[in-house]
Amino acid sequence: MSKDLLEDVLAGVKAGKVSPLYLLWGEEYLVRKGADELVKLLVPDAAVGLNLVTLDAGSPREVAQELATMPLFPGRKVVVVRDPEFLAPKKGRGDPLAKAREAWKAGKRKEGARRLLALAARAGWGVDKLDPSSSGAPSVEQWKEELNVDLAEADVAFLKEAAAFCKEERITAPEGDATVLMDLIQKGVPAGHSLVMAATEVDAKNPLLKLAQDKGHVVERKVAARHKDLDLSEISKEFLAPFKKKLGPGALEELKERVGGNIRLLQSELEKLATYSEGPAIERSDVVSLVHHAREEEFFELSEALQKRDFRGALSYAEDAMGQGTHALQLLGAVASIVRGLLEAHEWMFRYAGGTPPRSAKDVEARVFPKLEVELKGTRRKMPNAWALTFSMKAAAGYERKELLGSLVACAEADLSLKSSGNGRLVIERLLATVCLGA
Repeated sequence: MSKDLLEDVLAGVKAGKVSPLYLLWGEEYLVRKGADELVKLLVPDAAVGLNLVTLDAGSPREVAQELATMPLFPGRKVVVVRDPEFLAPKKGRGDPLAKAREAWKAGKRKEGARRLLALAARAGWGVDKLDPSSSGAPSVEQWKEELNVDLAEADVAFLKEAAAFCKEERITAPEGDATVLMDLIQKGVPAGHSLVMAATEVDAKNPLLKLAQDKGHVVERKVAARHKDLDLSEISKEFLAPFKKKLGPGALEELKERVGGNIRLLQSELEKLATYSEGPAIERSDVVSLVHHAREEEFFELSEALQKRDFRGALSYAEDAMGQGTHALQLLGAVASIVRGLLEAHEWMFRYAGGTPPRSAKDVEARVFPKLEVELKGTRRKMPNAWALTFSMKAAAGYERKELLGSLVACAEADLSLKSSGNGRLVIERLLATVCLGA
């Protein structure tokens, strides 16, 4: 299936060529950004409150009804649907529960409940099957088998709360049949009306995909998951276009090593480079000077939670990361690295600081660095940052040495479990509990 370039689609709208259907899918940040740009062109700011409708958990029938309804005032009408369940594959995606859980945690309980019901409906389950404690409810194994959902302990509580909420509010599962919506688009939507669908994942066999290609536009904004396959060249050109700048020799490769596949961060760093670098080209030396190794700090939030022994914070981060497609083995690697760092800081604290964390970076430079420099001399390792080591030692002081050693053993056990087809979510949850709580 041929794909449209976002710049061509936007140029078409500027020229007055408006289609009834636009589908953007792929990397979440790029999709959201592209959809926002498209909507701004389709609906002028003055008409946004009246002629723009956003349905975050709408069913095909609800979308069709809204798309067919005339606006209160004359003008173009746009209906936006974000991550519709009726477009998503039943299996083979990151964390199918992520969007529902995310909405629920953000206080959007109705949206969260409707997303959950739409997902459950894919397996033929209704509201009565949501509560895991109810009679005849699907087992953890069935959630995995039918919907590729790894239910963790926190998810079980979420399902129970959502089930009670649905019954109390009389919320039923959104209808998943897209026939009504497809019929409307094929027959023709009212003049000037457009549907914009923004999705992170779509089922390649979904007939709406073919319809979007025939009647409108499909814009694919995917980004390779593996670092070695990552190509940031076109995305970088897009982000730099407003600044009329380009990347010089070696700059893109250096930038890729420093930011990885974090597209939101990539845009931020490119804007910073475009603002502060001189000349029409951003050189590799500019990237080296202005961009930190964010790839190495990709799990900073997780590191901070583990350093504080904040189990809830660490679990929340892990759930969100897996919901975005991060594999459990990647999280395990991050946890193991963080624990090793804490253990090393713990050893240095007792070896060079008398077992008491330094008061400040100056204290580290005065008491620890002279001895540490001797230890690292002759190795390929660089001296750590004084401020970072101060923080690490203070964090390490919150653990006993045997706890950190036990956490390393737990990492090895988690690795074996994951490579033996263990439930990724449960394995990571258990590991975080061991590290943070000593459980």
